[in-house]
Amino acid sequence: MKRKIAIALSMLLTAGSLSACSMVGGLSDIEIPEFAETDGIIFSAYQGPTVENWSGGQNNVNTITDEHFQKYQEAGFTHLIGVREGARVKANTITYADGTVDATQTVINSAARAEEDALRVLALAEKYGIKYYVRDWAFYDMNNTETWKLWQAYDTYEKYEEALRIMFNENTQYIHSSAYAGNFGRDEPGVDQFERLGWQIDIYQKLMEEYGVEGEFLLNMLPSYGAVTSYGGSTYNDYIDRYFNELAPKLGYICYDFYPFKQAEGGSQMKSGLAANLALVANKCKGTDYQLRTFVQCEGDWTGLRDLTSIGDFRLQVYMNMAFGSTYMTYYEYGTFKSQDEGEFGLLNLQDGTYNYTYDMVKQVNSEVHAFEDAYLNFKWDGVMCFSSLSKGKINPKFKEVINQTKNHPRIADVKIQRDALMGTFKDAEGRDAFMLVNYNDPYYNEDNEVTIQFNDAKALLMYRFGQQEVVRLPKSGKYTFKLYPGEGRFIIPLS
Repeated sequence: MKRKIAIALSMLLTAGSLSACSMVGGLSDIEIPEFAETDGIIFSAYQGPTVENWSGGQNNVNTITDEHFQKYQEAGFTHLIGVREGARVKANTITYADGTVDATQTVINSAARAEEDALRVLALAEKYGIKYYVRDWAFYDMNNTETWKLWQAYDTYEKYEEALRIMFNENTQYIHSSAYAGNFGRDEPGVDQFERLGWQIDIYQKLMEEYGVEGEFLLNMLPSYGAVTSYGGSTYNDYIDRYFNELAPKLGYICYDFYPFKQAEGGSQMKSGLAANLALVANKCKGTDYQLRTFVQCEGDWTGLRDLTSIGDFRLQVYMNMAFGSTYMTYYEYGTFKSQDEGEFGLLNLQDGTYNYTYDMVKQVNSEVHAFEDAYLNFKWDGVMCFSSLSKGKINPKFKEVINQTKNHPRIADVKIQRDALMGTFKDAEGRDAFMLVNYNDPYYNEDNEVTIQFNDAKALLMYRFGQQEVVRLPKSGKYTFKLYPGEGRFIIPLS
């Protein structure tokens, strides 16, 4: 069901007044566009509600319940990635004295456990309109050289097909659920896994076609700060090039995770490569049908990531992703096994089933985006403009590696900023321009950003701010001055 938005213009309007030919009092010469309905922005989550005692020793409570799936839906999530489900199969893996495993029996055991847990989740996912990616641990670990050693037993295309036909057969029930999105295939693979991933994707897609199922192989790639060894000793750009040459044509998307907020003296530091990584993959998708999928950090962890402290932390990530054309975002991690009092916490404490304060923040941000998703999705990403608060001649590390920056835009005469800002540029099928302007500063420090933009050939601005729609008349100069709150992103459409 499409989310309905409350429309707040600079003067109060009724929702029914928004049409292609609507005339607004005081703006009677301005035509406000109407946007076609879309399938909406996808919000997914890594590690959501899960089975009780998931590992056989965790002793966490069962969160696969109506209560938790209703809250998941209410927070604006549309998809869910299975992570902990099916894991207890490890206790059933047959290992011989020499350290090798009975690969066939491992695959059989894993498929059975995946089926058992997936059917529990899918029953609730169907009820609440959520699409669910199943995790079969053997399927996920086909290329993992560190556990189970399945890669030794299945080392040819033919043997891969043999294994997958055990996992997916005429008795497999979960793939026929209306809530089945696909299977979680692999997370952050190195280039040494690309060949076998190609086999696995091809065979999985062939089997889904045989069974008349629309299932997707879910694959997430490394960010630019991953280990160089994972890139095959080459550069991250080469890693991404290989992905687009070898795997993207099979999948139709690029998905990668980048977590920007880390602990530092003073409280927080934002990784400088966030915009550069987005620019690299967005430019690969530009002019193609490839979908850009991105992640949103929502926890601190042992690697040095900090916990999220304000709604601005979430807004900055979501609106930055959108400034580069992302239409599919995954929160990492929705559920952890700690509370907000302990630190390193997500939205849901899976250990006892309680919620942390970050749940309400994410719910608000997702609601904001769903409110204007139709307007946003009627445009295609075209480029990005970067605005530095540093004095001229100094290189801003945030923007140094951002490729193909748009230096000038015909609709923008001038931009003045108080602090760093970034603006994605967009075009729709009718030739209209749109911009996603983001206050690109660490929200931890709670700094507003005063911006003045001088527009060319525009009488008014149609804007979406925090999910609310506004129309403002521009003076003859075309200048508009406003403040961006910490992490704020504003979608702006000039009207002639």
